[in-house]
Amino acid sequence: MAFPHSLITRTAWFVSAVVAVTLISKELRKDDGRSETATRVSVTRERAPKMVPARARVDTENIILSLTMLGDDESVVEGFTLTRPMEVRVLALGEALNGQLYDYGTILDATTRKPVWQMELHATHHAGGSDKNRMVDEVISLDAGSYLVHYVTDGSHSYEDWNAAAPSYPALWGITVLSPHGPVDRDVVRPYDDRDNDAVVARIVGVRDDEFHEQWFTLEQDAEVRVYAIGEGGASGMSDYAWIEDAGGHVVWRMAYSDTDHAGGAQKNRVFDRILRISAGEYRLVYQSDDSHSFGDWNAAAPEDPYSYGVTIFRR
Repeated sequence: MAFPHSLITRTAWFVSAVVAVTLISKELRKDDGRSETATRVSVTRERAPKMVPARARVDTENIILSLTMLGDDESVVEGFTLTRPMEVRVLALGEALNGQLYDYGTILDATTRKPVWQMELHATHHAGGSDKNRMVDEVISLDAGSYLVHYVTDGSHSYEDWNAAAPSYPALWGITVLSPHGPVDRDVVRPYDDRDNDAVVARIVGVRDDEFHEQWFTLEQDAEVRVYAIGEGGASGMSDYAWIEDAGGHVVWRMAYSDTDHAGGAQKNRVFDRILRISAGEYRLVYQSDDSHSFGDWNAAAPEDPYSYGVTIFRR
Protein backbone atom coordinates (compact mmCIF):
# COMPACT_ATOMS: atom_id res chain seq x y z
CA MET A 1 0.00 0.00 0.00
CA ALA A 2 1.32 3.45 -0.83
CA PHE A 3 1.83 5.92 1.98
CA PRO A 4 -1.29 8.11 2.48
CA HIS A 5 -1.20 11.58 1.04
CA SER A 6 -1.01 13.12 4.52
CA LEU A 7 2.32 11.39 5.05
CA ILE A 8 3.98 13.01 2.08
CA THR A 9 2.46 16.46 1.95
CA ARG A 10 5.21 17.83 4.18
CA THR A 11 8.26 15.89 3.10
CA ALA A 12 10.13 18.92 1.81
CA TRP A 13 13.38 18.82 3.79
CA PHE A 14 13.96 22.52 4.25
CA VAL A 15 11.47 24.54 2.20
CA SER A 16 8.63 24.28 4.71
CA ALA A 17 10.92 25.44 7.48
CA VAL A 18 12.06 28.52 5.58
CA VAL A 19 8.48 29.47 4.70
CA ALA A 20 7.31 29.23 8.29
CA VAL A 21 10.22 31.09 9.78
CA THR A 22 10.29 33.81 7.13
CA LEU A 23 6.74 34.78 8.09
CA ILE A 24 7.71 35.36 11.69
CA SER A 25 11.39 36.30 11.49
CA LYS A 26 10.85 40.05 11.93
CA GLU A 27 8.70 39.52 14.98
CA LEU A 28 11.13 37.07 16.52
CA ARG A 29 14.10 39.38 15.94
CA LYS A 30 12.49 41.84 18.36
CA ASP A 31 13.55 39.45 21.09
CA ASP A 32 17.26 39.67 20.15
CA GLY A 33 18.08 41.53 23.32
CA ARG A 34 16.36 39.02 25.56
CA SER A 35 17.97 35.82 26.75
CA GLU A 36 15.99 32.63 26.15
CA THR A 37 17.81 29.55 27.43
CA ALA A 38 16.47 26.14 26.38
CA THR A 39 16.08 23.65 29.20
CA ARG A 40 17.91 20.33 29.00
CA VAL A 41 15.82 17.22 29.45
CA SER A 42 18.00 16.01 32.30
CA VAL A 43 17.32 18.99 34.56
CA THR A 44 14.21 19.93 36.50
CA ARG A 45 11.64 21.71 34.39
CA GLU A 46 9.77 24.63 35.89
CA ARG A 47 6.42 25.89 34.68
CA ALA A 48 6.47 29.44 33.33
CA PRO A 49 4.52 32.07 35.32
CA LYS A 50 0.89 32.09 34.25
CA MET A 51 -0.03 34.44 31.42
CA VAL A 52 3.59 35.28 30.52
CA PRO A 53 3.83 34.95 26.70
CA ALA A 54 6.45 32.50 25.50
CA ARG A 55 9.36 33.90 23.49
CA ALA A 56 11.10 31.95 20.75
CA ARG A 57 14.32 32.58 18.84
CA VAL A 58 14.55 30.72 15.54
CA ASP A 59 17.34 31.13 13.00
CA THR A 60 16.64 29.52 9.65
CA GLU A 61 20.17 28.18 9.25
CA ASN A 62 19.75 26.23 12.52
CA ILE A 63 16.63 24.36 11.41
CA ILE A 64 16.86 20.59 10.98
CA LEU A 65 13.18 20.27 10.07
CA SER A 66 9.94 22.13 10.68
CA LEU A 67 6.33 20.96 10.70
CA THR A 68 4.53 24.21 11.41
CA MET A 69 1.53 26.37 10.48
CA LEU A 70 -0.60 23.26 10.94
CA GLY A 71 -4.37 23.25 10.53
CA ASP A 72 -7.21 21.16 11.94
CA ASP A 73 -7.15 17.36 11.77
CA GLU A 74 -3.61 17.06 10.49
CA SER A 75 -1.19 14.16 10.95
CA VAL A 76 2.24 14.95 9.54
CA VAL A 77 5.62 13.24 9.72
CA GLU A 78 9.15 13.91 8.53
CA GLY A 79 12.45 12.23 9.31
CA PHE A 80 16.12 13.00 9.75
CA THR A 81 19.31 11.02 10.27
CA LEU A 82 22.23 11.86 12.56
CA THR A 83 25.60 10.42 11.55
CA ARG A 84 26.92 10.94 15.09
CA PRO A 85 25.43 11.66 18.53
CA MET A 86 24.15 15.21 18.77
CA GLU A 87 22.11 17.58 20.88
CA VAL A 88 18.99 18.98 19.21
CA ARG A 89 16.61 21.71 20.28
CA VAL A 90 12.91 20.87 20.16
CA LEU A 91 10.49 23.79 19.92
CA ALA A 92 6.81 22.81 19.88
CA LEU A 93 3.53 24.71 20.23
CA GLY A 94 0.26 22.93 20.82
CA GLU A 95 -3.11 22.85 22.52
CA ALA A 96 -4.07 21.50 25.93
CA LEU A 97 -7.39 21.54 27.75
CA ASN A 98 -8.57 19.94 30.97
CA GLY A 99 -5.23 18.30 31.61
CA GLN A 100 -4.84 16.72 28.15
CA LEU A 101 -2.86 17.67 25.04
CA TYR A 102 -4.87 17.73 21.81
CA ASP A 103 -2.28 19.17 19.39
CA TYR A 104 1.18 17.77 20.13
CA GLY A 105 4.40 16.33 18.77
CA THR A 106 6.50 13.22 19.26
CA ILE A 107 9.93 12.05 18.06
CA LEU A 108 10.37 8.33 17.40
CA ASP A 109 13.43 6.18 16.86
CA ALA A 110 12.88 5.07 13.25
CA THR A 111 14.23 1.59 13.97
CA THR A 112 12.58 0.69 17.25
CA ARG A 113 9.52 2.91 16.68
CA LYS A 114 9.76 3.90 20.34
CA PRO A 115 9.41 7.54 21.45
CA VAL A 116 12.65 9.30 22.32
CA TRP A 117 10.84 12.56 23.07
CA GLN A 118 7.21 13.43 23.70
CA MET A 119 5.45 16.70 24.28
CA GLU A 120 4.23 16.35 27.86
CA LEU A 121 1.82 18.77 29.46
CA HIS A 122 3.74 19.14 32.71
CA ALA A 123 6.82 20.32 30.77
CA THR A 124 5.01 23.02 28.78
CA HIS A 125 4.69 26.78 29.34
CA HIS A 126 2.00 29.23 28.41
CA ALA A 127 2.54 30.26 24.77
CA GLY A 128 0.62 33.53 24.91
CA GLY A 129 -3.01 34.17 24.01
CA SER A 130 -5.48 31.60 25.32
CA ASP A 131 -4.45 29.57 28.36
CA LYS A 132 -4.73 26.41 26.28
CA ASN A 133 -1.85 27.48 24.03
CA ARG A 134 1.15 25.53 25.31
CA MET A 135 4.82 25.59 24.36
CA VAL A 136 7.90 23.52 25.10
CA ASP A 137 11.47 24.55 24.22
CA GLU A 138 14.23 22.22 25.33
CA VAL A 139 17.47 20.56 24.28
CA ILE A 140 17.77 16.77 24.17
CA SER A 141 20.62 14.40 23.35
CA LEU A 142 20.15 11.88 20.55
CA ASP A 143 22.35 8.97 19.48
CA ALA A 144 23.47 8.49 15.90
CA GLY A 145 20.56 7.03 13.93
CA SER A 146 17.35 7.92 12.14
CA TYR A 147 14.34 9.60 13.70
CA LEU A 148 10.75 10.37 12.77
CA VAL A 149 9.18 13.62 13.94
CA HIS A 150 5.41 13.69 13.94
CA TYR A 151 2.70 16.10 14.95
CA VAL A 152 -1.05 15.58 15.34
CA THR A 153 -3.84 18.15 15.59
CA ASP A 154 -7.49 17.70 16.50
CA GLY A 155 -10.52 19.23 14.84
CA SER A 156 -10.33 22.77 16.20
CA HIS A 157 -8.06 25.62 17.32
CA SER A 158 -5.12 25.62 14.92
CA TYR A 159 -3.14 27.94 12.67
CA GLU A 160 -5.89 27.92 10.06
CA ASP A 161 -8.74 28.71 12.46
CA TRP A 162 -8.24 29.76 16.09
CA ASN A 163 -11.34 29.34 18.28
CA ALA A 164 -9.68 31.32 21.09
CA ALA A 165 -6.86 33.87 21.27
CA ALA A 166 -3.90 32.80 19.13
CA PRO A 167 -0.45 32.18 20.66
CA SER A 168 2.23 34.86 20.52
CA TYR A 169 3.89 33.21 17.53
CA PRO A 170 1.07 31.47 15.61
CA ALA A 171 3.24 30.47 12.64
CA LEU A 172 5.22 28.16 14.95
CA TRP A 173 2.12 26.04 15.69
CA GLY A 174 3.55 22.56 15.34
CA ILE A 175 7.08 21.31 15.96
CA THR A 176 10.51 22.53 14.90
CA VAL A 177 13.79 20.68 15.45
CA LEU A 178 16.95 22.78 15.41
CA SER A 179 20.67 22.68 15.99
CA PRO A 180 21.08 24.42 19.38
CA HIS A 181 24.67 25.56 18.83
CA GLY A 182 24.68 27.17 15.40
CA PRO A 183 23.97 26.35 11.76
CA VAL A 184 23.17 22.75 10.84
CA ASP A 185 26.13 20.66 9.66
CA ARG A 186 24.64 18.81 6.68
CA ASP A 187 27.39 16.18 6.90
CA VAL A 188 26.01 15.25 10.33
CA VAL A 189 22.29 15.86 9.76
CA ARG A 190 20.68 14.31 6.69
CA PRO A 191 17.13 13.77 5.42
CA TYR A 192 15.47 10.44 6.17
CA ASP A 193 12.48 8.97 4.33
CA ASP A 194 10.98 5.94 6.06
CA ARG A 195 9.63 4.67 2.76
CA ASP A 196 13.23 3.95 1.71
CA ASN A 197 13.90 1.66 4.67
CA ASP A 198 15.68 -1.38 3.18
CA ALA A 199 14.75 -3.52 6.18
CA VAL A 200 11.06 -3.50 5.23
CA VAL A 201 9.80 -6.77 3.75
CA ALA A 202 6.14 -5.78 3.50
CA ARG A 203 4.13 -2.82 4.75
CA ILE A 204 0.49 -1.74 5.05
CA VAL A 205 0.24 1.53 7.00
CA GLY A 206 -1.96 4.61 7.32
CA VAL A 207 -5.05 2.38 7.43
CA ARG A 208 -8.36 4.23 7.68
CA ASP A 209 -11.94 3.19 8.52
CA ASP A 210 -13.55 0.19 6.80
CA GLU A 211 -10.50 -0.83 4.81
CA PHE A 212 -9.12 -4.19 3.71
CA HIS A 213 -5.58 -4.38 2.34
CA GLU A 214 -3.28 -7.18 1.29
CA GLN A 215 0.31 -7.42 0.15
CA TRP A 216 2.21 -10.48 -1.05
CA PHE A 217 5.83 -11.11 -0.09
CA THR A 218 8.33 -13.91 -0.56
CA LEU A 219 10.98 -15.33 1.75
CA GLU A 220 13.73 -17.07 -0.18
CA GLN A 221 14.78 -19.02 2.90
CA ASP A 222 13.61 -19.68 6.46
CA ALA A 223 13.94 -16.41 8.33
CA GLU A 224 13.26 -14.55 11.54
CA VAL A 225 11.27 -11.39 10.88
CA ARG A 226 10.02 -8.62 13.11
CA VAL A 227 6.26 -8.10 12.89
CA TYR A 228 5.20 -4.63 14.02
CA ALA A 229 1.43 -4.11 13.96
CA ILE A 230 -0.76 -1.43 15.51
CA GLY A 231 -4.52 -1.81 15.76
CA GLU A 232 -7.61 -1.40 17.90
CA GLY A 233 -8.92 -3.94 20.35
CA GLY A 234 -10.15 -4.93 23.78
CA ALA A 235 -10.61 -7.99 25.91
CA SER A 236 -13.38 -9.19 23.58
CA GLY A 237 -11.03 -9.17 20.59
CA MET A 238 -9.44 -7.03 17.91
CA SER A 239 -11.40 -4.59 15.70
CA ASP A 240 -8.47 -3.41 13.55
CA TYR A 241 -5.88 -6.14 13.08
CA ALA A 242 -3.46 -7.98 10.80
CA TRP A 243 -2.68 -11.56 9.84
CA ILE A 244 -0.35 -13.57 7.60
CA GLU A 245 -1.42 -16.41 5.31
CA ASP A 246 0.73 -18.85 3.37
CA ALA A 247 0.18 -19.49 -0.33
CA GLY A 248 -2.40 -22.14 0.52
CA GLY A 249 -4.50 -19.71 2.54
CA HIS A 250 -3.53 -21.12 5.93
CA VAL A 251 -3.11 -18.49 8.66
CA VAL A 252 0.42 -18.65 10.07
CA TRP A 253 -0.01 -15.64 12.37
CA ARG A 254 -2.91 -13.49 13.53
CA MET A 255 -2.87 -10.38 15.72
CA ALA A 256 -4.59 -11.43 18.96
CA TYR A 257 -5.38 -9.08 21.83
CA SER A 258 -3.67 -11.37 24.34
CA ASP A 259 -0.39 -10.98 22.43
CA THR A 260 -0.49 -7.18 22.25
CA ASP A 261 0.67 -4.34 24.47
CA HIS A 262 -0.65 -0.84 24.98
CA ALA A 263 0.41 1.33 22.01
CA GLY A 264 0.06 4.66 23.82
CA GLY A 265 -2.91 7.01 23.78
CA ALA A 266 -6.29 5.34 24.32
CA GLN A 267 -6.12 1.96 26.03
CA LYS A 268 -7.71 0.33 23.00
CA ASN A 269 -4.64 1.17 20.90
CA ARG A 270 -2.73 -2.11 20.75
CA VAL A 271 0.68 -3.03 19.38
CA PHE A 272 2.22 -6.38 18.47
CA ASP A 273 6.01 -6.13 18.21
CA ARG A 274 7.72 -9.52 18.18
CA ILE A 275 10.07 -11.75 16.27
CA LEU A 276 8.51 -14.61 14.30
CA ARG A 277 10.30 -17.45 12.54
CA ILE A 278 8.70 -18.12 9.16
CA SER A 279 9.59 -20.82 6.65
CA ALA A 280 10.67 -19.99 3.12
CA GLY A 281 7.76 -19.42 0.78
CA GLU A 282 5.19 -16.98 -0.53
CA TYR A 283 2.88 -15.21 1.90
CA ARG A 284 -0.02 -12.76 1.97
CA LEU A 285 0.00 -9.98 4.56
CA VAL A 286 -3.51 -8.71 5.34
CA TYR A 287 -4.94 -5.85 7.39
CA GLN A 288 -8.61 -5.13 8.10
CA SER A 289 -10.24 -2.23 9.97
CA ASP A 290 -13.74 -1.51 11.23
CA ASP A 291 -15.78 1.69 10.86
CA SER A 292 -14.16 3.90 13.49
CA HIS A 293 -10.92 4.95 15.19
CA SER A 294 -8.21 4.77 12.56
CA PHE A 295 -5.45 6.82 10.98
CA GLY A 296 -6.54 10.41 10.41
CA ASP A 297 -9.87 10.01 12.22
CA TRP A 298 -9.28 8.93 15.80
CA ASN A 299 -12.30 8.88 18.13
CA ALA A 300 -9.99 8.67 21.15
CA ALA A 301 -6.34 9.54 21.79
CA ALA A 302 -4.08 8.37 18.94
CA PRO A 303 -1.32 5.79 19.47
CA GLU A 304 2.28 6.92 19.94
CA ASP A 305 3.15 5.92 16.37
CA PRO A 306 0.00 6.81 14.40
CA TYR A 307 1.70 6.69 11.01
CA SER A 308 2.42 2.99 11.44
CA TYR A 309 -1.24 2.19 12.07
CA GLY A 310 -1.41 -1.08 10.20
CA VAL A 311 1.37 -3.66 9.93
CA THR A 312 5.02 -3.75 8.86
CA ILE A 313 7.33 -6.73 8.52
CA PHE A 314 11.05 -6.03 8.97
CA ARG A 315 14.08 -8.16 8.24
CA ARG A 316 16.09 -8.84 11.35
